[in-house]
Amino acid sequence: MSGSAARRLFLVLAVLVGSIGCNSSNLVSVKGKVTYNDKPVTSGTISFIADDKPAAYGELQPDGTYTLHTDKPNDGATPGKYKVIVVAMQDQAGLLPEQRSPLPAPTVPIKYTSLVTTDLTAEVEKGKDNMFDFKLTGSLGK
Repeated sequence: MSGSAARRLFLVLAVLVGSIGCNSSNLVSVKGKVTYNDKPVTSGTISFIADDKPAAYGELQPDGTYTLHTDKPNDGATPGKYKVIVVAMQDQAGLLPEQRSPLPAPTVPIKYTSLVTTDLTAEVEKGKDNMFDFKLTGSLGK
């Protein structure tokens, strides 16, 4: 095999290997809002997790809204059924280091932070308006 043929083969293989994994053309836009006791959850993350597809994540904005991403910012999620978790901790940005807790207090009930205990679900569908608003309720300690 000549040097140029070997380089072409290497380039083709590199492109094929690089394309294995999540196909971003299958991703669809997913947005929504998270509230707790009718007030926006102003910081934290929301995660859509399934056994058979890549997880998708979103950062909660100060108004409680989010946009999911899988590979790149705002690229969406793969269609399918998901369990949803929300992790939000007390903001300690304005505190001095010695005033900060090593583990900030949660600002949403703990049941929403684990795949084992969450009852939040979503089904992302291609060609649909995938807006998922989650209204969290309950006590912070539970």
